[in-house]
Amino acid sequence: MPAQTPSTCLSEKPHDNRVSDFVTHFNSCLPARKRRRFYESLPPETQQRITRRNEKVLDLRQRLETTQYDSTAGARLRDFKQAMSQWNAALGRPHSSYTYQQSLGSESWRSPKLSEFGRADDSVNRHIKAPVIYFKNGQPFDVPGLPKSFPDQKVPMADLLSDDKTNPIMQPADDDVIRYFHLPANNMVWVEEIMARYYREKRPDPDEFASNSRRLKTRTELLLRPEYWQGQQNFDADSEIHARHMRSFFSTISIDPFSSEANPKNFALFLSYLHWETDRGRAKLAEIAKNISQNHLTSVSEVVDQAKHQFETPDTSVPAWASPPLPMASPVRSSVEKRKALGQVLRAAAALLEAMDLHTEEQLMKEYLHAQPPLHPRRTLDQAYYGALRSTRARDRDQVVYRGTTPEPHNCIGMDSCPQCNEDIRKTPRLIMVDQLWLWVLDERTVITSFPRRWGRHKPDPSAVHKSIRMRLKNVRQGEIANVYDLALLIVDETSRVFFDRTKTNQRQPNLVELFNGAIRDLTYKQTAAFDQFLIYTHLASREYKRQRYASFDNSNQNNLLNINPEGELLKEVKDVQDELKILITIMEQQATVTKLMVKQIRRELVPLACPKRPISSQSSVSWDAETASAYDIPIDDESEDQRRQSANRTLLRANTVLSDLNDRISELRNLLSNAQHTSASLKDLLTLKQQQAGVIEAREAVKQAQLTLKQGQSIMIFTVVTIIFLPLSFIASVFGMNAREFTTDSHMPLSTEFKLMFPVSAAIIVTSFLFAFSRSVFSNSVVTLVGSAVSFAWNTGVTWVLVKSGLYVLGREWQVKANRLREREGRVTGNMKAEVLRREKNLERMRAAGHVRELARTRSAGGVDAGRGERAGTPFSPPYSASIPGSPSPFLATSRSSSTLFQGKGVAPVGVAEVDVELGERISRKPSSQRHLTLPG
Repeated sequence: MPAQTPSTCLSEKPHDNRVSDFVTHFNSCLPARKRRRFYESLPPETQQRITRRNEKVLDLRQRLETTQYDSTAGARLRDFKQAMSQWNAALGRPHSSYTYQQSLGSESWRSPKLSEFGRADDSVNRHIKAPVIYFKNGQPFDVPGLPKSFPDQKVPMADLLSDDKTNPIMQPADDDVIRYFHLPANNMVWVEEIMARYYREKRPDPDEFASNSRRLKTRTELLLRPEYWQGQQNFDADSEIHARHMRSFFSTISIDPFSSEANPKNFALFLSYLHWETDRGRAKLAEIAKNISQNHLTSVSEVVDQAKHQFETPDTSVPAWASPPLPMASPVRSSVEKRKALGQVLRAAAALLEAMDLHTEEQLMKEYLHAQPPLHPRRTLDQAYYGALRSTRARDRDQVVYRGTTPEPHNCIGMDSCPQCNEDIRKTPRLIMVDQLWLWVLDERTVITSFPRRWGRHKPDPSAVHKSIRMRLKNVRQGEIANVYDLALLIVDETSRVFFDRTKTNQRQPNLVELFNGAIRDLTYKQTAAFDQFLIYTHLASREYKRQRYASFDNSNQNNLLNINPEGELLKEVKDVQDELKILITIMEQQATVTKLMVKQIRRELVPLACPKRPISSQSSVSWDAETASAYDIPIDDESEDQRRQSANRTLLRANTVLSDLNDRISELRNLLSNAQHTSASLKDLLTLKQQQAGVIEAREAVKQAQLTLKQGQSIMIFTVVTIIFLPLSFIASVFGMNAREFTTDSHMPLSTEFKLMFPVSAAIIVTSFLFAFSRSVFSNSVVTLVGSAVSFAWNTGVTWVLVKSGLYVLGREWQVKANRLREREGRVTGNMKAEVLRREKNLERMRAAGHVRELARTRSAGGVDAGRGERAGTPFSPPYSASIPGSPSPFLATSRSSSTLFQGKGVAPVGVAEVDVELGERISRKPSSQRHLTLPG
C-alpha cells in the first residue's frame, strides 16, 4: 500500500511539491529566498489564503502584545521571546528585542466594517465569527457584502450585535428567503442582543421588566419571557459553573402584544447533545474558569486595599511588549548548552501555540463567564449528570472513552525499539462532552441557533456540528430546504448523530459505540476467564483436601477462592459502563421527547397543507404517517399549491425519519446496556459461587479444627490425669524433703516460717502472672508487647545472622527448590502410574466384555443342544473356554442357562438369559460411548 501524503509537508525529510497545505508550506518549509517565486506561481485563490493567514497571525500577535490584562498567551509569548534570546546567545548571534519584518503575503486584508462597528469592550466579539446561511426560493444564496460564498459566509459577532442598518439580522427578509444565524457559544447575553436586533428594539432590562410587568411589552420581551428563557435555567447563584444548563424544553411563543395567537409561528427549543473533547483541552479550560472565578469572587476589603495601593503607588512599570532588550551574553560553545537552549525554544513554542488556540476562549470566558445573564461553558458527561459535585476530574478520567483512547503504560527499552510506543504517541486521551443546542424559529423565515464549538478549534474541525450542517447544506438537493422546518429538522438531526454517523471517517473523533462494545467485550472475556479460573481452583482445592499430607501447609488455592478483589474490580468497571450508558440513554431520550414536541408542532402546521381536500383544525393534534400522506394524491389545478403540498409531505416524511433515527440510536444504546447488565449478572453469580465455596472451605476448616481440638483435649486430659496423680505426691515429697526443724535436727528454721515465706511469694508471683495474662490495660499490654518484640528481634536477628553467615540460608533455599522439584516430579510420576493402571483396568474390562459377548453368542447359536447335554449329564454347564478369561462367572452362566432350559419345558419365561443380558448391559454401560455400539447377532 503506498504511503499517504501528509496534510502538511513540514518534515525533516526532503519532499517534493505535492503538498496539500500551501500555507504551512509557504510559512514553515520554504526558505525566505524561495518564497517569492513560490508565491507568484500559485493561483490567486491560494495567494489570498496565504495573505489571510498571515494577516490573522499579525492581528493575533498585536492582540497578544497589546492586551490590557496578563493573558496566558501573552505570558507564553514573553517566555518564547526569552527562550529565543537564550538560543541566539548560545549560538553567539546578536540578540535584541524581538522584531518582526512584514513578509510576503501579509498585506492588509481587513474588512472595512471591522473598525467601524463595535465598542471598546467588543474586542472579543470582533474576533469571533458567526456563520450566516441564506436560502432563496429553496436554493442556496450568497449574502451580498460578506466574504466567501455559501455556506461558508461569516460575519463578526461585533457586527451582528451592533445597532446598524447594515447588520444582516436587522435587514428585512423577503417571503421567499430563509435565513440561518448561528452563535458559536451558549452566551445568554448574545442571545438577548440578537433578539433585540432582530426586532429592531432595545435589549430588555431584567430588573425593569420584573418591576413593571403590567406595562406594554415589546416583542423581544414577549419572546424572552422568563417561562421561555431565564426560567428554564437549571442552576442558581450558588451552583458550580459546570452546573449551568437549560432544561430540555420546547414551546411555541406568541409575540403579539395585543392578543394571544391561536397558533403561534415562533417556537424555542433547548436540548442537550453529545460531543467530545481532548482531556488536555478540558483541563486547560477548567483551570482558566477556576482562575477567573477566583478573581471574580474577591472580597470587598481586598478590592478596597488594592485600589488604595494603586492610588498611593504611582505606576512606573513598563508594559510587557515594551520591555528593554536583554543584555548581550557571551557566546556559549557547549553542545549540551545549545541542545538545552533549543529544547527550551521548542517547549516555549509548543506552549505558545496551545495558548494561542485557547486565547479567544479565554477572552470570551473572562468577558461573559460571570455576566448577567452568564455564559454556559461546556460540560463533561459526569458534570452533566452530577452537577452538584465540586470537581468531577476523577470521574471524567474514569470514562470508558478516556480509558479506550489513553495509551496503557508498559515497560520498554526505548521508542525506536518499541512499536507500542510508536503507536501510543498518536493517541490522545479524549472525553465525552454534553453540549446544548438553543434553537429559535422566528416568523417562519429565520432560524437562530446557539451551541459551542470544541475548545481552541480555530482550524477546520471535521467533527464540528456546524461543519457537518454546512457540509449537508452544501450538498443539498433542489427543494430539500423549502421552509424553516426543514432547516430545523436538519439541525436537530446533525446534533443527535455526532457519534452515530457511520459515513464519517474522522480519526480524531472517538468511535463511541465501538469503544463501549470493546469495553463490554473485554469485561465479558475477563468474566469468563475468572469463571474458568474459579472452577480450576475449586478442583485443585478439592483434590488437595483429599490429599491430607499437603492440606496442612499449602493453602494457596483456598486463598484464591477466598479473594474477591479481581471480581470486585470487574464488577466496578461494569457498573461504571452501565452508569455511563444510562446517562447517554437519558440524554438521548430527552432529545427524543423534545423532538417529538417539535414534530407535533410541525404536523399541526403542515398537515392542512399536505391534505388540502380534507382540512384539519389547527387546534387539534393530528397523528401523521408517511404512507397516509402519500395516499392523498388529489389533482390540483394550481401548480404552486401542488408544490407546497409536495414540500409539506417531504417535510413531514423527514420529521418521521428524524424520530425513527433517534429511536434507533436509543435502541442501540439500550442493546449495549443489556449486554453490560448480562455481564454484571454473570459476575454477581460468580461472586455468589465464591461465597458458597468459601462456606464450604470454612466448613472443612471447622471440621479440621474440631478434630485438632479433640486431639488437643485428649492430650490435655492425659496431662491432667498425670498431674492429678503426681501433684499431691510431689507436694508431700517436697514438704517432707525440706530442711525444717521438725524433720531434721540440723535445720535452724521451723516449718511454719518456711510456709510463711513460701506461700506469700508464690501468691505474689501467681497474681502478677494472672494480671499480665488476663488484664486488658494499656500498660500491661504494652509491657508484654515490648518484651515480646525485644525477644523476637533478638532471636530473629541472631538466628538470621547465623544462617546467613554460615551459608545455611542459601543451602535451605536450594533444598526447598529441590524439594519443590521432587514434589512436581512425584506428581508427574504418580500421575503416569495411576493413568497406566487405569488403562490396564479399562483393557481388562474390555476383554471381559468381549468374552461375555462371545459366550452369549455361542450359547444362542448352540440352542437347546447344549442345554440338553447339560440336563442329561446332570452337571452344571461349563464352557471349555471360560477358563481363558480371568474372572469369568462360569457357574452363574451355567446355572442360568440350565434354569432357562428347565423353564422352557414348563412354559415359563426364561430368566437366566435375561439375567445375562442385564449383567452384560451393566458392563457395557461403563464403557465410553464409542464402545457401546455392540449388538448381539440374531
